[in-house]
Order: sequence, then structure tokens, then C-alpha cells
Amino acid sequence: MSFQLALRKARSATTEVIEGEAVDSTKYYDIDKNYTCQVCLSISGLDGLKKHIFRVSESTLRLASSVLARMIDPSSPWRKENDEHGNLMVLLNEDDPEALEILLRLMHFQKERLPQRLGLKKIFHLALVCDKYDCVDVAKPLISEFATDLKEAESQAFWNDFYQYSFGFQPENEEDVVEDAESELHGSDKPAIAKMLLYVSFVFNLEKVFPRAFQTYLMIWQPKSRADEDDDVVEGPTCLPDRLYTYFMAEWEEKRAGMVKAVNDILKSYTFGLVYSKPSRCKIYNDCTICDIALYGSFIRRLHYKGIFPICDKSDALSLYELRERIKAVQIGRYWDQLGTVNVPHSQCSREFMRGLLGGVEDAMQVKKVELKEFKTHLGTKRKLCVLKEDENNLGAEELEDERADIPGLEPSESD
Repeated sequence: MSFQLALRKARSATTEVIEGEAVDSTKYYDIDKNYTCQVCLSISGLDGLKKHIFRVSESTLRLASSVLARMIDPSSPWRKENDEHGNLMVLLNEDDPEALEILLRLMHFQKERLPQRLGLKKIFHLALVCDKYDCVDVAKPLISEFATDLKEAESQAFWNDFYQYSFGFQPENEEDVVEDAESELHGSDKPAIAKMLLYVSFVFNLEKVFPRAFQTYLMIWQPKSRADEDDDVVEGPTCLPDRLYTYFMAEWEEKRAGMVKAVNDILKSYTFGLVYSKPSRCKIYNDCTICDIALYGSFIRRLHYKGIFPICDKSDALSLYELRERIKAVQIGRYWDQLGTVNVPHSQCSREFMRGLLGGVEDAMQVKKVELKEFKTHLGTKRKLCVLKEDENNLGAEELEDERADIPGLEPSESD
């Protein structure tokens, strides 16, 4: 075996260097045989540091990505080194190596070296690196070829499967309440699928998918796993650009506050009426106070059975969809007097009570359809540049602001 062949095999294989407890694993990708630049991706894990080194053309990176072009610039503060041959080595962190390889091969017009099919997770990671390095147009032809795999998300029938709520009516007596393990809102992967489709449709301008993905993820996103968790654990779709994230969170908070208000307004009105002896709300008898008491007591009891009393506290661990369905599933109880002749609350009173409650909930849940083109035109986007994370602490404020200003589409920092 020749020395050159042995060296080539050694470089293409994964090498491990153990220093104490750390494991350094390096994999090489010869994308351009006559490479003039190396992109070194470092990924930290439980088993140590893994490195992926992509040998590429410096001029190709400059033409394909404005962000990479700025990173390559010798005067920029981004971390870079020179290899043993004096070639530039750009240092990246925590990207998906497979997605980065696909992106770099697309930049070098090596379509024949790409996978035959891409799953949603791979497309999602590809969208992340394309958005991060401002080279979405490079991947659009590839995404168009896989459009059939994403086309099903254009229909509402696809998204209907994301709503699988089956919270049954609870019995009258609290001691008879049985927890139903199958009464969860959705499968464990549904929010992840909705989030990935939301982000992919945003990045690659899938205008028919984006509105349905936004609406579905808005409805099924669950802020906390338990209501008693600290507010610090609440995170929305953090992979999204800042302004879409802010819009999403504001929309979610408005809907949640509206449903909480619809319930609390009824509780407050009946509390005030019963305490201060306001005229009865009974639709049958003007002097009937038993009807009001029955409605008030039964409503609180059913909210308790549904796990949403007090609603403002309990709703923290529920998605908008599940909170809405639990309210809609409330059934006012029926009672008889000592003679067993009067059925209270009266049917007419119960219907009026529920009509007011559900009307308030539906008003709160009205969502304006979000059109992708209109959203981007009027709200714009602000990319979260992860490449700045490790370097911001080493840069002065003035120098960092100069770097931000040089990147297309990046606005000044929030502190300004």
C-alpha cells in the first residue's frame, strides 16, 4: 500500500485521541479536492468533543453565503485558524453535521452526492443551517424536489390528526374520579412535528403549509409539564426568528387570557350577585335564588373535576386546545328540592349560562389567518445569529455592533 493511499484512508476514517477523560473524534469530508479552506465543526457531547472538518473552496463560500463570507474575512473577529498548509480554517459550533454537509455540497454543485430522500427532521436541520448562514436560496431547488413529501401538510385533514383530545366527563363524587392515562391531548411527537413544519415552511416560503402549521402549533403547544413549575421553564418555538417568536407568544397569551377571563367573569358576576343580593338571573321565577346557587356551585365543582380550578393557575400546564376542550366539556349538574318536584337549575337557565360561557371562549379563540408573505412583508424577520454566541463576550460593544451592521438583514441589538 502506498504512503499516499494509507494517509488518505487514515484521514477519511474517524480518529480518536484520548487526553485524560476527553475524547477527540475527527471526521473529514473532501468536498473540494483542491480545497483552499476548511470548515471545522465542533460538537460537544457526553462522550467528548467531536469534530467534522469539511474541505471546501473559499471562493464558493464567499459567493454562496454572506454570513460565511463575513466570517472568512481576515479582519472579522470570528474565530479561525490556519491549517498545516496555511489554508484558512473557519471554526463553527453545534450545527448538525449532516445538514451542513448537504448545504456545502449544494454550494459546490454536487447534487449527485446528496441523499435520495430527506425526512422532515433532516429538512428541519437543513433549514436551520440555511437560515443561520443566510443561504436559503441555495437549498430551495432541493426542497422543491421533496415538495411531495411536504405537500400533505397543505391540507387540513393532515392537521386534524394533531387534535386527539378525549377528556371524559367526570363523576359527581370526587372520590370516584379515575385518572385516564389515555386522555392526553396528542402523541408525544405531535408538537415536534408541528414546530418543525412551522419553521421549515417559514424558511423555505411554503405559503400553503405555514398558516396551518402556525395555527396548529399555537393550539397544541404546552408551556409547562406541571402547573407548579417556575415561569422560567416556559419557552415557545425558540428556533424561530425573534419577531415570529414574539408574535406567536403574544397570540398565545392573548388567547389564554381571553379564556381565563371568560370563566372568571362568570364566577365574579355570580359571586357578586349572591353576596350582595342582586336580582335573580333565573329565567323561570323572578324570586328564585336556588337556581343561581345551583349554577354557581355546580360550575365550580365541574371546573375542579376538569382540573382547571382555579383556572388562572391550572391553565399554565395546558395547551390552548386542551384548555378550551375542558371548558367546553363542563356539564352543569341537576338538583331536586326536598319534595323532589323542582329540577334546578332550570334547563333554560343552564342553557343561558353555558351559552354565555362558550360564547366568551369562542370569542377569545378567534384567530386571524397568518399569511406568510404578508407576515414577512409587514413584520420582517430578525435572525438569531447563533454564530455570535461564543464571540460576543470577547468583543467590545462598538466592535460587535459593527459586525452586526455588516450582515444583511440583521438589525441592531435590543439594548440599543
